[in-house]
Amino acid sequence: MPKIHLCFLWHMHQPFYKDLVSGEYRLPWTRMHALKDYYGMVRILEDFPQIRQTFNLVPSMIVQVEEYARGEARDPFLACALKPAESLTPAEHTFILRNFFMANVARMINRYPRYAELYTAHNAQSAVSDMKNDMKGVFGPQEFRDLQVLSQLAWFDEEFLEHDPQVRGLVEKGRNYNLEDQALMGRKQREICAQVIPEYRKLAASGQIEISTTPFYHPILPLLCDSDIASVAHPHVPLPPRFCYPEDARLQLEMARDYVKKTFGVAPVGLWPSEGSVSDHALELAASAGFEWAATDNGVLDRTLRRAATPEVTYRPYRWSQRDRQINMIFRDHVLSDLIGFVYSGMNAPDAAQDFLNRIHDNCRSLLESGRDALVPIILDGENAWEYYDHNGRPFFRELYGRIQADSGMEAITVREAFERI
Repeated sequence: MPKIHLCFLWHMHQPFYKDLVSGEYRLPWTRMHALKDYYGMVRILEDFPQIRQTFNLVPSMIVQVEEYARGEARDPFLACALKPAESLTPAEHTFILRNFFMANVARMINRYPRYAELYTAHNAQSAVSDMKNDMKGVFGPQEFRDLQVLSQLAWFDEEFLEHDPQVRGLVEKGRNYNLEDQALMGRKQREICAQVIPEYRKLAASGQIEISTTPFYHPILPLLCDSDIASVAHPHVPLPPRFCYPEDARLQLEMARDYVKKTFGVAPVGLWPSEGSVSDHALELAASAGFEWAATDNGVLDRTLRRAATPEVTYRPYRWSQRDRQINMIFRDHVLSDLIGFVYSGMNAPDAAQDFLNRIHDNCRSLLESGRDALVPIILDGENAWEYYDHNGRPFFRELYGRIQADSGMEAITVREAFERI
């Protein structure tokens, strides 16, 4: 019987935040998402052994995770979070108040009563003060320490919030943290970062996940090959003087494959080009570097075929071929992927999961009736949406994965498996 094959591809990426001159991290987001997303997104699959997925790991992001795991990252945000509150300078007070409320208010800040209390106090004082007095009369050492601890705990993955006794203890304490609590919070961050790569390596070895990658530092390959290619998609766009360095593009691809092989034990055969951007030249380089498949958006398919990329057009594998090079291609369902990224966070988990699967069945009905299997590529960022979901998206995933496993008419497989089967 024809079947629906779901290909989830989670793109795990952050910019390279490390300043190579000073050696400091300019922003904390790689660390924060390592705490909240990179580990948990793959760990949850152990509870759903029939769900197989593809994770696209950007090498320059994983390099940063490795440095945090070794305790070598010089991160001023982390340094401020770990410094004894009594020793903070006025400048550090201002830095903390400016940066330690950068979290989703409804899902992350309000989840912790003391964090919400501090957020409300900060906003109330800010309405009548420019903070020149460092919140004098509102934030003392205890308030700052509670903020230092809770602003970090809010980014911890559900796995640790629910099952790690020490982390649970910090959450249950809720307020009036001491220096030992603050130090424990810092140690746990390093422990979590250190578990990210082993978890991916473990599930890749078991075959439950496939690891694909992106050019090492996430450059836009077509523009790196030839900046004038932009005029093909946008004929009237103003362009700078021509920039043409295809040898750099090749190096970025080769570095990425070598790094993933060294780190995870197997060379990736799949590529999510940075921002999904493709060109004939970029695909030729990818094929010559050893990549066997690449993915991009079905808007590209629409423009390439010059017809609407309906499910009948999108839900199948393709092959790009030019001269003596070829590479397999899939094209993501833009609408379905964006529903996960931007819409379902506002729904309860059972309704969101069922709506998603209902849409897939509706889209695939005519394909299955014609006797053809359906390949449904769902591709989106694997880290940025979940802070808008209840409990970091875990209830949604459990509903979704459980329903997929129970549905005899569909299965979730890796991209490589899709090309082998369809």
